[in-house]
Amino acid sequence: MSTTSKWIYKIQPHSSVDTRFTFPIPIPASHTFFLSELDYRDGFVHLSTGGQVPKTLERFFADVPAVTLLRLETDRVGAFKRIRWEGDGDEKFPHLYAHLEGENVESFRDVFREGGDWATALSKGEIKGWLE
Repeated sequence: MSTTSKWIYKIQPHSSVDTRFTFPIPIPASHTFFLSELDYRDGFVHLSTGGQVPKTLERFFADVPAVTLLRLETDRVGAFKRIRWEGDGDEKFPHLYAHLEGENVESFRDVFREGGDWATALSKGEIKGWLE
């Protein structure tokens, strides 16, 4: 599966916000990540490209003070699991029709809004260079 996005991201509440999203570090390959209520209801894991992350944060995490971004390599995950690009209109979002497991996560970053907006939080050096 080849797309224009090398990386896709799972956004989840930081474990300090919701302990159900706590995961071990280092992440074992066999670890299965907790499904959000939206993922469970829709039957797939909602993902975003790097360019979609800011809008997704503003829309679904506007009142959340901290999130964790999980980075997945699109082609690697797509080679073994079903990813469909779906959505209304011209913008398509990656949806994973399988469990998200530790072996799928290349790296992760914690992002703290710290009273500002998500755009400011994402513009900080380490996140800005990592979020492609």
